[in-house]
Amino acid sequence: MPNARHRFDNSKKRRGDNHDRQRMLTPSYVLEPIKELLSGIDLDPCTEPDNPTGANSFYCLPDDGCSSSWEDATTVFCNPPYGVAKDRWIRKCIEEGKKRKVVLLVPSHTDTRIFQKALEECNSVLFIKSRLKFGVVRANGRQEAASHGSAVFGFGVDISPLSEKISGVVMKKTKKT
Repeated sequence: MPNARHRFDNSKKRRGDNHDRQRMLTPSYVLEPIKELLSGIDLDPCTEPDNPTGANSFYCLPDDGCSSSWEDATTVFCNPPYGVAKDRWIRKCIEEGKKRKVVLLVPSHTDTRIFQKALEECNSVLFIKSRLKFGVVRANGRQEAASHGSAVFGFGVDISPLSEKISGVVMKKTKKT
């Protein structure tokens, strides 16, 4: 059990947006199908200075993409910090999804109020069975992997076609329109 103890460290949930360990890059096997579905990403509001998603425009620290304008974007991809900071990002994606296509990647913490709110408001959601590998190399040379499953939400866009392109999707929900 000592090797798994770090997975249950509640201090990780309390990390702010700018904590060094919040940097998790979306794996290409998830990102590329999303880019294809959206025909490119206009805005990545929560990324790194080298713009790894290839978005037309982006925000990165010290700029706060959650508080900044998304008005010029028609398509948005967001992989926010996974601590308590993710709550405000999820709320922002829900609101912005009423005006544009927004795809959001978050931990599938189905027992939280904010996750339940996202489920109620989304057009579709995919649950990814396997733990994502985020492209961040640890000291031992292995990639950082999530300690949980992940979910991809579509707000203002039906992402259900991604279920054929992203391996490990176990369930999908799509609103009837």
